[in-house]
Amino acid sequence: MRSTIRRGSVAALSLGLSALALTALPGTASAAPSDPSSATASSAAYIAYLDGKAAAGDTGAGETAEQFKALSTDDQSRFLDLIGDPETTKAFAEAASEAPTSASARTVRAGGDVVIERVSESGPQGLATAAAAKDMWASYTVYDTVFGVKVTKVSVRTNYQVKGKDTTKVYPGSATHYNYVPAASFSNSAVKEWISSPPADNAQSETVWTATWTGGLGSWSARERVWGDYRGFVGGYLK
Repeated sequence: MRSTIRRGSVAALSLGLSALALTALPGTASAAPSDPSSATASSAAYIAYLDGKAAAGDTGAGETAEQFKALSTDDQSRFLDLIGDPETTKAFAEAASEAPTSASARTVRAGGDVVIERVSESGPQGLATAAAAKDMWASYTVYDTVFGVKVTKVSVRTNYQVKGKDTTKVYPGSATHYNYVPAASFSNSAVKEWISSPPADNAQSETVWTATWTGGLGSWSARERVWGDYRGFVGGYLK
């Protein structure tokens, strides 16, 4: 599935990926304010929005609030402009589809103010002995920050068992996200998992993310997949 952004979208996909008090359980959408523009009308309004999330139990929102408060007045104003800019959304969607060439790959936009990262992780590492089975996991995450402040993340993880070089079992996968753009809400489909046919023999998990913006301003949808084998992470994408 290709990611799409309808004309007129005015919120950053800021996924980032999961960890989007907008942290929602997989398969559920995060509620957005009835008038989301009011939450970014001023620094005080945005802090109040984040504090409300934190009071509801979202520790990530509290961390983002502290990061935002640490910015200068000018940077706070620029931050609020960026998370309401459709170009920030486009940048996230375009960069998200680029697979990481290493453990972490970065894309920098808006003169360095916006950083989009694609991260692969796995564990435990190492080759299982021929006689013993070993449980492993691998994940693929895309997230972005604005002025170093956490904004959005989407992530999918596969859990599986290997014996030697063979993937012998796949366990339920998981998807997580966070989002601190008031106008946006996120949901994802049930996570699917399977073992690919030999010789690839990878454990795979995938979900489809959907983000919408209030007032019919736009939407974004993309499939996120990760796969791993006895070595750990093998590949992943969001597109």
